[in-house]
Amino acid sequence: MLKKFKLLNQFFHPEENKVDMSFSPFITTIGGLTLQVMQAGDENIPDLLVLERQVYSGHTPWSKFSFETELRKRKNSLYLVVYHASDLVAFIGARFNPREAHITNIAVSPKYQNKHIGTYLMQWMINRARKTNCEVVSLEVKIDNNIAQKLYSSLGFKSTFIRKDYYKDTHTDALNMVLWLKPHRVKKRKFTF
Repeated sequence: MLKKFKLLNQFFHPEENKVDMSFSPFITTIGGLTLQVMQAGDENIPDLLVLERQVYSGHTPWSKFSFETELRKRKNSLYLVVYHASDLVAFIGARFNPREAHITNIAVSPKYQNKHIGTYLMQWMINRARKTNCEVVSLEVKIDNNIAQKLYSSLGFKSTFIRKDYYKDTHTDALNMVLWLKPHRVKKRKFTF
């Protein structure tokens, strides 16, 4: 009963579950490119939509409204944009709670792919999850996106289960993947007959 009360208390009093979402912009060099990394804001949405069209063959899986909604969740979310001069090169987004960081979105412009920018952003978010004392980082990836799955596996993510029809626009299944940052035990269920 105490465990249930604690979970309900966390649900009704989310301020007690705060995770530090402070961020300072910085400049880094990846693959010989000088890149500026900063927190995404509404002013970046037009560029985000253009980048999505480039990555997803003219489609925008996330609408303007989706980005606006996510970017407002500054208490538990962090969305980063990466620019090379005035070109949006990549972005990544994640939601945090005291136990888990969930990568919600990541994209790298086709023009800048294979330069380790996606790997850098994933490692940055994983390190952020460690600093906020998360136990696990999770994400979903299209079941047929072998390139992304290979990247995530190289970072230590393991496949857990399939989410049927997860991507509603294409009716595609998603593979759920997790990276445990702390030792964990899989709970075994007892079945009675």
